[in-house]
Amino acid sequence: MIATLGWLLLAQRVEGNYNAAAAAAEESIAMNFVQRKVLPRFAELPMLSASRNQKSKPWHLHNYMGFCHHKAGVYLLSELWILSFMALGAKKSDMGMWMQPCYTPEACHTPEAPIQFWVDMYSAEEAQRTREAAGKKGLRVVGIVRDPISMIASAYCYHHRGKEMNNFFFFPARLLLLLGPKEGLKFVAERMLPMMENLTSVFEHQSNDTFRLDYEKVVGSSETFDQQVGLMIDFMFGDEIDKEERRNVFNATQWADLHRHPRADDHGNDDACEEEVRQYVPTLPPDLLSRYRSYQQRLGYATA
Repeated sequence: MIATLGWLLLAQRVEGNYNAAAAAAEESIAMNFVQRKVLPRFAELPMLSASRNQKSKPWHLHNYMGFCHHKAGVYLLSELWILSFMALGAKKSDMGMWMQPCYTPEACHTPEAPIQFWVDMYSAEEAQRTREAAGKKGLRVVGIVRDPISMIASAYCYHHRGKEMNNFFFFPARLLLLLGPKEGLKFVAERMLPMMENLTSVFEHQSNDTFRLDYEKVVGSSETFDQQVGLMIDFMFGDEIDKEERRNVFNATQWADLHRHPRADDHGNDDACEEEVRQYVPTLPPDLLSRYRSYQQRLGYATA
């Protein structure tokens, strides 16, 4: 948060005629974006038979939590999440979403639903509260993980080209339009510390009720996508779905494979930008760089 008058004046100059209502309507709300993309596609998928629609659903037996943090694969996991449950007949009322802050009413809804999706707020502490709330019903959690250095490089490139100017974590985000890669990387690295700490806290001591989805493997190739997603489906549903249901879920999730179905939008960054930004990682202040190397190590990534 900007603390001094000088920074506040600069923020006003950079933000210009900033329209908060218009910004909140942008594609930055990941689940809304995914629903717009997924629902038309989903009409092409086979419908469940009446008998399967009547049987108990996995979310009647367990609570489900999907979570992600900025630039770790929010759109990717949210698309997999929606497709998986819709393939089994989940309704809108079965699925809730929460993020902080709630940019629009559509961003935070249905907190009592058995299937939840959280953005930028899940931590080891929240995990324990969620387990306690699930009680005897139990909890099945899926979170997506990405190399922390890749996350901050991606964040700079993404916001530097004008995306998600209403993002609370980078206020004033329009400042990133002016900052070069060295200064901009430091800017995003400082502001992403809370979410990095939350992400790392969940996975450095992984629980049996939590599945780690590795971003690098999911986007690496169609083969590694299928391997990761297959493991995720088995973790989430196990023998509570039959072979045909599993096949329907697996086929549905393949819409999220960027190798099979490249996006026509401009959500993804230019690889050259991220490579350039990574060259400035050693220039981060020593204490800040040390924090990120620690996150890498605790999450199992190489620190070189």
